[in-house]
Amino acid sequence: MDLLALFTTVRRHKLIVLAVLLIMVGGNAYVAFGIPPQYESTAQYVLIAPPPAPSDAAIERDPSLAKVNANNPYLRLPNPSVVVDVLAQRVSGDNVRRDLIAQGADEDYTISATNAVGSGLVISIVGTGHSAASATQTLQLVSERMKTELHEMQKVDGADDKYLFVALPINPPTDPIRKVTGTIRSLIAVSAACLVLLFGLISIAEAVGPRRTKQVVPAPDPNVQRGGQRGAPPAPANRAPAQGGRNESDLTIVLPRVASNDPQRPTRGTPTGE
Repeated sequence: MDLLALFTTVRRHKLIVLAVLLIMVGGNAYVAFGIPPQYESTAQYVLIAPPPAPSDAAIERDPSLAKVNANNPYLRLPNPSVVVDVLAQRVSGDNVRRDLIAQGADEDYTISATNAVGSGLVISIVGTGHSAASATQTLQLVSERMKTELHEMQKVDGADDKYLFVALPINPPTDPIRKVTGTIRSLIAVSAACLVLLFGLISIAEAVGPRRTKQVVPAPDPNVQRGGQRGAPPAPANRAPAQGGRNESDLTIVLPRVASNDPQRPTRGTPTGE
């Protein structure tokens, strides 16, 4: 189907086009003005590794170091970036998320590890909200809870604070910015859905229309000739012979050859056998 035929088909169903157009305008208006806007504010923290546990030689030189508790289980990991992954999972968990929402944080906040700076020791927090103030508040609540979780997960064996990972901010939190990509995606989705609905309704209308207007053509009557006159019924195949043993079909008209000088004199024939 070329564009001209497609345009003609669409123009033939103006009511359907008008109805779908109203639905699309209403849906886009709801997305643009009915759904609350989304704001985001981002902060990044780098985890500073603590010093290693004192060696035996250091303890011999300074016996007071033997009383220091350096039993931090995360110091025994071969890759310190695991601390960031564990911390992100803890703060993103359901229990912590419910607590933060109860305190006033937005439920859509995110916390994840990033390789923007360092070797996997940077954690990124994105505070979300339906207003700039809400996004800022969410970022503050999540950041404070992140520091608390980082401290508690390293204190399982009572390690001294000197031997704990510490989160330091890289840059100040960014100003809340309205997120328009989600709104644009929603507008495109609504428009595409209405376009599919339009062609679906037109296809149904095109399929139903011919069925309603289709008429049943009667079968031709074999007794009616092409000229419109009714012909004589066909002669029966087998008929009883007439008296004398002759069949009516054997009677023929024989015209005798009669010479006559009168051109207007009619010539009459007589049936044979009389």
